[in-house]
Amino acid sequence: MVIVFLALVLFVIIVFTFILYKMIFAPRKEEDPRIVPDDEQYQEFKNETVEMVTALMEREYEKVSIISYDALRLCGRWYEGEEDKPTAILFHGYRGSAYRDFSGGSAMLFKKGWNVLIVDERSHGMSEGRAITFGIKERYDVVDWVSYVVDRKGKEKDIYLFGISMGAATVLMASPLLDKSTVRGIIADCPYSSPVAIISCVMKKMKLIPSLLIPFVKLSARIWGRFNLEAESASEAVKKTDIPILLIHGEDDRFVPCDMSRSIHEANPELIRFEIFPRAGHGLSFMVDNKRYNRVVDEFFASLMTK
Repeated sequence: MVIVFLALVLFVIIVFTFILYKMIFAPRKEEDPRIVPDDEQYQEFKNETVEMVTALMEREYEKVSIISYDALRLCGRWYEGEEDKPTAILFHGYRGSAYRDFSGGSAMLFKKGWNVLIVDERSHGMSEGRAITFGIKERYDVVDWVSYVVDRKGKEKDIYLFGISMGAATVLMASPLLDKSTVRGIIADCPYSSPVAIISCVMKKMKLIPSLLIPFVKLSARIWGRFNLEAESASEAVKKTDIPILLIHGEDDRFVPCDMSRSIHEANPELIRFEIFPRAGHGLSFMVDNKRYNRVVDEFFASLMTK
């Protein structure tokens, strides 16, 4: 009888963790990037967003790919710039679209004549993968994409990393693994402080109890995704890097609280420049105050290019 009871408990745990895996970590079919979320903060900029996304989708690019450390084919779009200009590698958000997340940021870089590589992160878009790992495995993909650019453009050409939301947390988690002589700077727009922190935050908004569910979420990641959800965090990673960071966050972010960026900044305030954009929602700082966003980014670039 005891054996039957234990077997039943084990079965329930396995099923429950699989459900959590499908809800949190499994990929979802990508929507048309021109579809703007229904949230009022995004709808305010619907027309501008659709226009920018369409322009990026119509821009010519070279499809490129690499093989990850765990044998996944990862894909990206290479936009060739001027020969003597730096290269920017762009990493999008959780279950997001590279086209939508960087429709504005890429246009800013194209005007500068930069080479731009827009990545489809693992388990998104054209890239392979069976689990979204919130930056835990993706941080090693960042290293591989940097190596790709070095092989293509040469070690003497500067590289900058851009990330938004999960992509921002990912490039921060990757920062201790990178060489400052190659990656000159990182721009992280609305990152979360850690995978567990953002999952807990979303659970609270759903009126769930994180203290009860997070142990099963961690177990789900272990069993079905084969990764440790606590292996790294953005807040801890920035303590171990010497690469300059520009941290941007909308003060009215209703998905990733601005306080998460505050905690990242506090972990290494001498290295990180932190800019808060009033009234801006999640990933919308560029849209809310485009002039200031461009100015802040330009100042960051200028500060590094003189060093």
